[in-house]
Order: sequence, then structure tokens, then C-alpha cells
Amino acid sequence: MDTEILRKIGLTENEVRIYLMLLKSGPNTAYEIGKKTGIYRAHVYDKIEQLMDKGLVTHVFKGAKKYFQATSPNKIKQYLEDQKKELEIQEDRVNSLLPELEALSKLPHEDTFVEVFKGNEGLKYFLKDIIKTKQEVMITGIDDQKYQEALPIFMEQYFRDLRLNKIKERVITLKKPGVFLFQKKLAPTTHYKFLEEKQFNPTNTFVYGDKVVIVTWGTPVTAVMIKNNEIARTYAHHFEILWKIASERV
Repeated sequence: MDTEILRKIGLTENEVRIYLMLLKSGPNTAYEIGKKTGIYRAHVYDKIEQLMDKGLVTHVFKGAKKYFQATSPNKIKQYLEDQKKELEIQEDRVNSLLPELEALSKLPHEDTFVEVFKGNEGLKYFLKDIIKTKQEVMITGIDDQKYQEALPIFMEQYFRDLRLNKIKERVITLKKPGVFLFQKKLAPTTHYKFLEEKQFNPTNTFVYGDKVVIVTWGTPVTAVMIKNNEIARTYAHHFEILWKIASERV
């Protein structure tokens, strides 16, 4: 059997060996899988988990023992479909970023300073920087609930500091029923407007002073801070266009 196609669609050599063995032999324990494939047992668990993520292996209990079994080969087609959908999503995201990346590539390098921050501490860093800058902040594509869930205590401090420093926030978010917004009592200097989904760019972007921060909510959450006057002016100009057409009500 030519198994090269399985490797080309994303399975590793050991994943292929385990999957084929389970197809032939039926349910097996991790110990049995390691013995029959010659794969070190610690690696067996890792590869089984990856195969389960791909939908190609499942498990059942027989008494107190856990047995792993291959799912129907038709699941390979489903795995490919899932991969196609993920690629389409990534392609859309790349397409939305291309104009910004093109603009970056045309700027003199010495005029642009870029920093990348990962995790919740990265979020805190640039939010604190907004307070230090003491200029209005323009935000698009935001999902307030994610910030509330990631930084519940810090967000209260952030809005307190916005108020004390008289820093205004303007936020453009998605017009949809039940959209999460920070309450006016907590965020009195924050003003929301709303766009329909077809007008809305989901990329979470902050513009303040001479900086643009792009936040992607992956694992971990990542914030890219770009310091450049021209880029900041371009983003601010685009924000003002959207602000004019955005609605005051959900």
C-alpha cells in the first residue's frame, strides 16, 4: 500500500503506522500499540492524541482499560474538508492583512519600530502604554468579552485610569443582538458605534498617538505594536471614515 498520500495530507510517519495498525488489528491499548508498532510508549500517547484531534482515532473502555481504535477511513475525507475550511479562514485573514503588510513593506525601516507581545501580560503592556500616551484611542474589531474574561481585574483599573487621565475611547464593534459592551458606569469615557457584518473588519486594532496595535486571539493571544506616524495616520483616517457610517445603536 502506498501510504505517502497520508503523509502529504499532514500525518507523520508514526501517526500513519499507528492508524494503519489500528485499522488492521482493531481496538488496542497504548501498551499494545507501542509493542506492535515499535514506537516508544511515551510517543504513542502523543501521536494518539494528535490522531484523535484529526478525528481518525477514538477510544472505548473495556472494564478499567482504555482501548484505542481507528475511525472509518471516510473520516479522512472529513479531515481534509476541515483542513480546507481552516485554510479558507486563514486565506481570508491574510487577504485582510495584505494591504497593511504592503504599506509596511514600502516604509523606510528606520522609521518603523515593531514589537510583538504574547499572552495576557502582552495585553496589559500595550493597554498600560495607552494610559502613558494620554491620547484618544480608536478601536475596531474588538470583542470586549474576551478582554473581560482574560483580564477581569485589570480592565477595571484600565477604565479607571482612562477616566482619571481624561482619555477618550471610540470603539467600532459588530452590530448584533446581545453584543458584549462594557457598562457606562465602568467605562464612562468609552463611546461605541456599530457596523453591519458585511462592513465590519474583525481584525482587532487599536490606534493611539503614533502607534497601531493589532491583536490576534490565538493560543496564546498575540499583540503586534507598530510605531510609525504614517501608519498611525492611515489607520486613524480609515477609522474616521468607518465612524461616520457606523450606527449609534445596536
